[in-house]
Amino acid sequence: MATPSATGFKVFSALVGLTSLAVFAQAIIAGEFVSQRHRMSWIDIHSIVADILAVLALATMIFTIVALRKVSRALLIGTIILFVLVVVQIFIGHQITDESRDWLIGIHVPLAFIIFAIAIWLPITAVRLRRSGVKSA
Repeated sequence: MATPSATGFKVFSALVGLTSLAVFAQAIIAGEFVSQRHRMSWIDIHSIVADILAVLALATMIFTIVALRKVSRALLIGTIILFVLVVVQIFIGHQITDESRDWLIGIHVPLAFIIFAIAIWLPITAVRLRRSGVKSA
């Protein structure tokens, strides 16, 4: 594997940090509409943040493919999986809200936990790789 520049890891860290923040925001927002107070407003916000999350996950994946693919197979695969799962999660979420397929909640919630885990794992893995040796940029 190649050694990335410090700048490459800084950009990745910023992208994955924003992506992870959006994932965590989704959990908080979901908790708000589960409480049933102002439910539809929170569902709308949840949908908007999901779209922002998809864009951030896409940007993170593209950056990883372009700049870090030779550095870390783990980060490459992790960002691809994260993006795919976010897209699947959005599709399922719209099936629940737009098509009243509430039975999909049993898939939507556990999938959210998997996305949450990846959002924690990616920055930890990046820090470990950076600490293992990065050339100056």
